Amino acid sequence: MFTVRLILLLIFFTIILCGPDVFGSTTDSEDSIKYHDGHEFVIVGKYHDEKNYNRLPIRYKEKVRKEVWDLGQNSAGISIRFRSNARTLIIRWSVMNDAVLPHMPSTGVKGLDLYAYSDDRWQYVKTAIPKGKSSERILFSNKDGITREYLLNLPLYDGVESLQIGINTAASISVPHEKYLLEKKPVVYYGTSIAQGGCASRPGMLFTNLMARALDRSFINLGFSGNGRIESAVGEAMCEVDAALYVIDCNPNTDTELIYDRTMELVQMLRKQRPDAPVLLVAGFPDDSRYFVTGGNQPVEAKTRELKRAFKSLRKSGVQKLYFQKGVDLIGKDHEGTVDGIHPNDVGMMRIAEELLPVIKKLL
Repeated sequence: MFTVRLILLLIFFTIILCGPDVFGSTTDSEDSIKYHDGHEFVIVGKYHDEKNYNRLPIRYKEKVRKEVWDLGQNSAGISIRFRSNARTLIIRWSVMNDAVLPHMPSTGVKGLDLYAYSDDRWQYVKTAIPKGKSSERILFSNKDGITREYLLNLPLYDGVESLQIGINTAASISVPHEKYLLEKKPVVYYGTSIAQGGCASRPGMLFTNLMARALDRSFINLGFSGNGRIESAVGEAMCEVDAALYVIDCNPNTDTELIYDRTMELVQMLRKQRPDAPVLLVAGFPDDSRYFVTGGNQPVEAKTRELKRAFKSLRKSGVQKLYFQKGVDLIGKDHEGTVDGIHPNDVGMMRIAEELLPVIKKLL
């Protein structure tokens, strides 16, 4: 009997000492935390001014295919920038679909992660782990209370219905004072599930987010899982953005016979509307799951040839500031960069960023 009582007491004191964050709730009572709507601050990686976290504005609902519109409501590449001296910071958020993917962590699908600017770089703080359609997580407590600039990355494969940032009552929170990620023209990246973030472990590991932090420049992420097909309707949205660079990385989702004509059309559209901005064409990388299949990567190679053919035709026709990036080395050569042969894990995401960064730096 004494042993049972001792065990119960130990459990009770463990809960008290660890705090309710074990269960995803707050350490402070409701009246000691004040909450602020995410829209009070600066939204990064979204090119329109609607009060939501969708990648495409409502006027595109009837312009693009339903699949593209639905995926456009996922918040991939979108972040919130703010400034605070909070000692405790809590995130409450609700997602649209409570999405679950069999090959991607929920922290990447519908979680968030927080970065703080420190020592001239963005330093990872913590991930807000989702527990369903609505979640609440403490990202830090009993912190030093120093005023810092923050970056909160939103989910990659779900949409955000609502988001609140809670801080201790004595602290302040405001729009950012520094211009990190805010001052320079963005890069527009049109791609597939890989560009949308499949299968990063958390939002900050998406390769466009990695490059954004490295370049101190926001990326407008137009990656649409299974639906990045070099479409002129998406091209219209791209043209609306006064970008420093446009990237087209849609080979994996586009039928081989369509790549040439659609690339010609989209590049000419961009060049007409945005004559001075460079355009980068990115070829797909090999499917590692087909390494032992005879001729397994012939489709990837055929698509690369069609993209290269369009590139040469456009250059020959006089299109300037058009560039081509081969895909063969994007995730390395050790076959350890994916979760399924196609979608990058965090290693693959970092390798894509490392390969593209010097190219994009040169073009910018």
